Amino acid sequence: MYTQFSVMNIISRRIYTVLLGFVCFPVLLFIPINKRTRLTSYMYRCWSQTSTKPLWLSRLEHSIPRR
Repeated sequence: MYTQFSVMNIISRRIYTVLLGFVCFPVLLFIPINKRTRLTSYMYRCWSQTSTKPLWLSRLEHSIPRR
């Protein structure tokens, strides 16, 4: 149902995220906290995603069930 990204796709997404972080770092220091949080959340989602499956669903599948 969900397709796994290729290794090149994952590496290019992570390079994009690092470059975005370097470019946005000076801006992050001066923008309000709510916009800063949205941008860093986007960067985290971009960094962590390895398939077309939503990130929250993949995290939920790997979590430890409660007793």
